[in-house]
Amino acid sequence: MSYHSKSISEIVDDIEFERAFLPAIQRKFVWPRHKIEYLFDSLMRNFPIGSFLFWELKKEKAKEYVFYSFLKDYDARSPYNIRKEGSFRHEEIIGVLDGQQRLSSLFLGFQGTHRERTKYKKGLSDDVFPKSKMYLNLLSLPYLENDKGEIEEDSDVDFEFRFLTEVQSKENERSNNGHKEAVYWFRVGEVLDFNKEPDIDHEYDKLLKKELTDKQKDSINANKRFVRTALARLHKRTVDPIINYFKVTKDDLDDILKIFIRVNSGGTILSKTDLLFSTIIATWEDGRDQIEIFLKDLNLKGDGFWFNNDFLMRSCLVLSDLPVLFKVNSFKSKNVQLVKDNWEKIKDALTKTVDLLVSFGFSGSLLTSQNSVIIIAYHFMKGGNSSEETKEGIRKYLLYALLKNVYGGQGDQVITSFRNGLRKTIVDEKTRKKTYQLKQTSFPFTQLLNLKLPANKILKITSEDVEEYMNYKKGANSFFILSLLYPNIKFTQVHFHQDHIHPNTRFSDAKLRDEGIDEAKWMHWQSLKDTIPNLQLMEGTENASKNAAHFIEWFNGTDGKGKKNVSDTDKFCADNFIPIVDFEFSNFEIFYEKRKELMTSQLNKVLNLKAELVE
Repeated sequence: MSYHSKSISEIVDDIEFERAFLPAIQRKFVWPRHKIEYLFDSLMRNFPIGSFLFWELKKEKAKEYVFYSFLKDYDARSPYNIRKEGSFRHEEIIGVLDGQQRLSSLFLGFQGTHRERTKYKKGLSDDVFPKSKMYLNLLSLPYLENDKGEIEEDSDVDFEFRFLTEVQSKENERSNNGHKEAVYWFRVGEVLDFNKEPDIDHEYDKLLKKELTDKQKDSINANKRFVRTALARLHKRTVDPIINYFKVTKDDLDDILKIFIRVNSGGTILSKTDLLFSTIIATWEDGRDQIEIFLKDLNLKGDGFWFNNDFLMRSCLVLSDLPVLFKVNSFKSKNVQLVKDNWEKIKDALTKTVDLLVSFGFSGSLLTSQNSVIIIAYHFMKGGNSSEETKEGIRKYLLYALLKNVYGGQGDQVITSFRNGLRKTIVDEKTRKKTYQLKQTSFPFTQLLNLKLPANKILKITSEDVEEYMNYKKGANSFFILSLLYPNIKFTQVHFHQDHIHPNTRFSDAKLRDEGIDEAKWMHWQSLKDTIPNLQLMEGTENASKNAAHFIEWFNGTDGKGKKNVSDTDKFCADNFIPIVDFEFSNFEIFYEKRKELMTSQLNKVLNLKAELVE
């Protein structure tokens, strides 16, 4: 390998004009927006941005391998690179082996666009994922003038680089500690249009000719030295040869893969499963496309999931009976081939598993441990059945595992340890050195309950646990408890919500005062309102109609069409553990305690049933 350097402007051109690509062994772009902005701050401060590793090869040789284009328009809804098809335009091409996250960030910042979900917004429309570009606020620069009139940087203040929509970039002032201040957002890609040795005064004058408010012009003029310095610095960083890289010219992909693993396995950016992904797809021509398409399909099921390469690669290892805690350099080609040979079976097992999760009402926000589902997929991979008994056993296992947090800390060992892992109970140990076989075709939930897992964890829930669970607030854990209490709900047929029985809106200070509730009780009632005894699983349309209505008014009332909200009051109360007490809001505390008793009793009955089955 030899050491070289080039400028950001040159490497941006290499990417733009299809001289630089990403080999298939690279994973997808994963840096969040704030990390890209921080990279640009480092750039402006003359901080080193690390070295790179480039693979240079002739186009005749390059066509034998799979390459992908850099992302120019990043969209979090579909963050996938496009595979290079057809012939290469240039005689020599560059494959980036190390540094693709940084180079992708620089390219997106200078030449591209970025879309990610707007905070608090839901859905998948362009309004929720607006297009943005990288800008620098030239009127909020971390520069100071010392006693000698020299410009210095304030190390405690960042350069204000931001991805902004077109509308946001036109903002001309904002509030700051009670007063209005001018802002001017300069699109950083414009510096690439400067001459190689630009007249900064000329570029500064061009700023003043843009459509500006008087306040912006005054602020730019008042900060002329700082603005000129920032423009000069940003341009200089694009033309100076600061991209320092090692050049590799080997043609053999096995050699390239060894270099890639050697370079990346010592860092923190790529995990072992990332490296397994690279190892697999290096010899699997359409492997990357298949894996990305499959992940996308999984994540679109139900209300959506957040499975990633790490989960999928870990699943591939477990489902192929390979060690999860592996060393990359000892990962044999026969093991890679085993994963490839098992791919269709792995897909089928994971698809069955996620379909089952959807039927249980799970989504990405409720699945607090992705590791917990791998043992379910392992059951299907080994030929386990999907009878009603199995489905119920899997549902119970999943809820127990998540409530008891058995996968925290030593998740891999919980699954794979043959001393005390879950796999020990599922497969026959007598065949360890050959092929693993299920001990029974149904899912062995009752046998798993009392198994002592790594870190002294256990699936079985105790009465002490139940007392603690009643204090859980609305979220994933409360959903798990309510799922145990509402076992017959069909999530695939009706969309259910976690609903406040006494509405959340009734517990504000103002509403409690209006209701005449003793002020000494306010904090206590507010601490109870989001916990399980005030929650129920309710059909989405019912929840919408109930909304913020007083519980007693809704219970006795009708919908907009004159139909009773509760047609069978006895059944509704029994199904939802509603105590026979006064439903008035002023009686909330008594209602809460009585319902807590009913729910605790029912949950203990469910658990005692399970305990009897174990015995």
